[in-house]
Amino acid sequence: MLVAARTWFRQSGRRYFNQRRPVTATHILLSDVPRTATPADIRRAISRADVVGVSDITLDYKYFKPTERAILTLVSPSYLAHNLATLQNLTISGLPVSSQPYVPDSPPVEEKRRTRGHEGRSQAAERGALNGDGPNAGISENKEMNVIFSGMPARTTVKDLAELLKDFDVALSSKGLPHIQKITPPGDVFALTAKFLVTLSSVTEAHRLVRAMHATYHGNDFLLSAKIIY
Repeated sequence: MLVAARTWFRQSGRRYFNQRRPVTATHILLSDVPRTATPADIRRAISRADVVGVSDITLDYKYFKPTERAILTLVSPSYLAHNLATLQNLTISGLPVSSQPYVPDSPPVEEKRRTRGHEGRSQAAERGALNGDGPNAGISENKEMNVIFSGMPARTTVKDLAELLKDFDVALSSKGLPHIQKITPPGDVFALTAKFLVTLSSVTEAHRLVRAMHATYHGNDFLLSAKIIY
């Protein structure tokens, strides 16, 4: 059953990323990556495997949750063949990871612009466009400074969460507003708890918030989750 599940995820990944296996690809898609793995974990694993020429490592997300896929960006397509060969036996946390060439489907420039900055993200959240899908969960700014914060009662507002997080250095917009967006759940989902995207002032502060708030309780009934978006 486990083999069948992995086969399904691998085939789903191929359909999702619309692979064409070009010889000039400057990206490699890793599949079956442990959900708990960070880009730093992947970097260590590929370094041990003698992978070279990797300029960036990006996790793929679905509704702000890791999908077991990661994307390696190469500085040149000349590294592709060597790296695919060395990745054949790659393992992360003891689990085998598969690899293949990848050509990313870039979102329209206008859509990128509309989700940048406090105002852009807030408007995207209101219209349901901030859905947490794709590389970096669809967030191109402030890498590792964004935290997905969930578990609060569904009626919680941005102002409520800002008050709860007043001891943390949440980034502010040019108008002095906290960089917090409430995420609209998918149309077919009825959520009992709220999900927020919180941008901190630094990577260090984002990690401090996660250490302090993740797996703690709000009141007696609401278990909180705080995770970095990589």
